[in-house]
Amino acid sequence: MKKKFRAVLGVSIAAVFFMTLLGGGSFLSPIGEVAIAEAGPNVTISPAPVKPKKGKILIAGSGYKPKQELGIRVMMGGVLSDISFLVKPRPIANKFGAFASTWKLRGREFKRGLLKAGTAYTITVVDEDGNTLGTAPLVFEKAKKKKKKK
Repeated sequence: MKKKFRAVLGVSIAAVFFMTLLGGGSFLSPIGEVAIAEAGPNVTISPAPVKPKKGKILIAGSGYKPKQELGIRVMMGGVLSDISFLVKPRPIANKFGAFASTWKLRGREFKRGLLKAGTAYTITVVDEDGNTLGTAPLVFEKAKKKKKKK
């Protein structure tokens, strides 16, 4: 009798679980919907932290609308700058809602004082109307001091 009860209980729990995933579990589905609503778009920066001067920064994200055109912004030199034209390829979400673009630093951003080593910035991904969809920290390593020869 105990084995039969455990088997029925196990099947019932599995059925409730899968119904919840499919949206059919009326008493559990609001919990699942809240979790999905909070997931939203995300952005990641790699490598972390970024070496200053020259290098490549990968800006990637997921959770966007399929084929959505995106903008990438960062505060440089005290001015909010759209760097979408500086990244390759253009930031457009694929059919799964993900994108990946590379920002190639040439060093002039540091020479002109637009970016500073040892400083943290925020990368912001926006939609076509300028609404913020996601953010990620962009941190540059401190510049290494040269050793003095004696």
